[in-house]
Amino acid sequence: MEKLLIAGIDPGTTNAFCLIDLEGNVVSIGSGRELSHGRILSEITKHGKVFALGSDVYPSPNLTKKIASILGARVISPDHDLSYLEKIKIVDSFLKKKKEKINIQNKHEKDALAAAIYGLKRISSLIKKIDDNLKQNNKTHIHEQVKRKVLLENMPISDAVKILSS
Repeated sequence: MEKLLIAGIDPGTTNAFCLIDLEGNVVSIGSGRELSHGRILSEITKHGKVFALGSDVYPSPNLTKKIASILGARVISPDHDLSYLEKIKIVDSFLKKKKEKINIQNKHEKDALAAAIYGLKRISSLIKKIDDNLKQNNKTHIHEQVKRKVLLENMPISDAVKILSS
C-alpha cells in the first residue's frame, strides 16, 4: 500500500518540493533551476500517494493548483501569505523535534518544507480524530485503511470504520 504524503511546492525560477508523511517525517526534498513540472511530478509521486499539497501563500500558485489537479489532491493554503518570520518559526520548531538532520539546500527548499508542514498542521486534528476513534473502538489494526478512506475519499470517519469492519 502506497504511503500517504503531503507535498509542499515552491514554484519560481528555482522550483522546489518537499514531501512529508503523516507522521511528519521528511520523505524527500529537492530543488533546481531546471526542475520542470513533469520532473516535480515524477519526484513527488515515486514515494507514495500525494493527497494534499500545502502552500505558503494565498492564493496558492498556479503550478500548485495544476499539480494538485493532475494528482487528484487537495490544496491546503493559508488565508494570507505566510511571512518570512512565520515560515522560519514553522520550520525551526519542526526541525527541533527531529532526531535526524534534514539537509535543506536553500531558501526554496525551506519554503517548500514550510508549505508541507503547514498542510500537515491543518489536517493533524483530523488525523488525531481518526486515531482517537480507532483507539476508542479497538480498531487500530485498520488505521491505514481508514486514513485512506477519510483522506482520499472524504468519507466520514464513522462510515469508513463501519465499512472496513464488516
